[in-house]
Amino acid sequence: MKERQEIYFEIFDAGDIVRLEPLELIKYDSDLDWDRNWVKTNVTVKGGKFSGQYSGDFMTVDFEKFKQELSRLYDNLKGTANFNDLEGYLELKITGDGIGHFEVDVKACDHPGVNASELTFTMGFDQTEIKDLVNQLDRITKQFPITGDFNIKNE
Repeated sequence: MKERQEIYFEIFDAGDIVRLEPLELIKYDSDLDWDRNWVKTNVTVKGGKFSGQYSGDFMTVDFEKFKQELSRLYDNLKGTANFNDLEGYLELKITGDGIGHFEVDVKACDHPGVNASELTFTMGFDQTEIKDLVNQLDRITKQFPITGDFNIKNE
């Protein structure tokens, strides 16, 4: 029997955490490429003394785009990589200073739209973490590849 590998993306810093655990493709009764690329995902966040968990719907292209941007940061160490989904459940902005230090601005929203609750905080890490983060995203994009006709393709 083949054991299923745990698939997640996780950044942590001194007790703060952002963790995405993609669970399954959402099966919409549609022939549109757009509707075949949604992934139900558990989100865990902890910033300071505040923490929470919620479910969010992300697109396969969100994970692939973020993986590609983060890979470029590994080579350059300066610039940004962004994870920002269409619905507004989570925004991550990773900024490199050019010498190996990275800052992550986090904005988590449990229910985008009217009466939404948000948690914002900042974390940090160094360049030694990037390879593992890219590998985590690579496992996600292999399990949930982009299907259909999009401008971005799986690498």
